This record gives sequence, structure tokens and C-alpha cells, in this order.
Amino acid sequence: MLLASKWDTAFDVLRFLYVGFFSDLPAWVRYTVLGLGGSAAVSGFVSWLRNRSAAASGGGETVPGAETPVR
Repeated sequence: MLLASKWDTAFDVLRFLYVGFFSDLPAWVRYTVLGLGGSAAVSGFVSWLRNRSAAASGGGETVPGAETPVR
């Protein structure tokens, strides 16, 4: 089945999560899944920050090497 747009997919996913978390699931399942999802989001954000700060430092070498000709 082909969906009309990407927004339909996003709406369906959000509706699935809403019905799944606020309907008949026990509280311990909701909190476990939310905790795992939250920890995955925090871990991904921390990894992104580490990679971003490592790329911003430029590797730390600012002096030209011996193979670089200087005039």
C-alpha cells in the first residue's frame, strides 16, 4: 500500500505510539520503553556532541610537517 505523503507516515507512527502508550499497556511496560528510548536518545546526542567537538578541534596539528615546503 502506497501512502500519500511522508506526513501520513509520521502521523501513523505518532498515532501508534499514542495508542500504545496511553491505552491498555501496564505502567511498568510504558516506563521501561520510555526509559530505553530516552537513554538511546541521550546516548546518541552525547555521541553527536563528542564527534562534533572532535571535528572542531581539527586533530590538534597546526604546525606544518617536514614534507611541507616553506618559502
